[in-house]
This record gives sequence, C-alpha cells and structure tokens, in this order.
Amino acid sequence: MTSPGRLEKVNRFKGNSGAECEDFIQNIRGIAWKEGKLQDGLWMANFASLHFSGKALKWHSALPLDVRQDWFKQEMALLERWPPPADESDNEGAE
Repeated sequence: MTSPGRLEKVNRFKGNSGAECEDFIQNIRGIAWKEGKLQDGLWMANFASLHFSGKALKWHSALPLDVRQDWFKQEMALLERWPPPADESDNEGAE
C-alpha cells in the first residue's frame, strides 16, 4: 500500500471514448486493489470523483446521489454512457 495521501496518479477521465472509459475503470480498480479497498464501493466512488473533468464531470455531477456514492453502480453507468469498443471476441459463436 502507498502511504496515506500518496495514492498513485490517475489520468483525468474526460469522457472522450469507450476506450478511455475502460482505462479509467481499470485504473480505479487497480488503485483500490493496492489500497485494500476493492470491495469498498463508497471509497472507490469518492476516489474516482476526484478524476472527472470536462463533459464527464458534467455527466457525473448529474448522476443520482446513490449512483455517485456507489462505485459498482457508477461503473455500470459509465459503461452504459461510454460503451467499450467492439471486440471481435465478443461475437465468437454468435450467428
């Protein structure tokens, strides 16, 4: 774990693309894991809230409070708003 107040840097999430969204989610998860907070949805939501900017900040600020305070709900909302890029492996076996 890093010392208190010295968390790793996370790039600001600006809401430019699904790929940027995926990277942001993975970064938040990675830091939460290192801090022993991976199951702490409030901690993760609060930490993530420090890293929104531009149109993503405007979007985040308009979310209902229960979503802003729960990373697991917030993660679903992020992926709904900024879907990941299509992946060919997602379509395997679909005909």
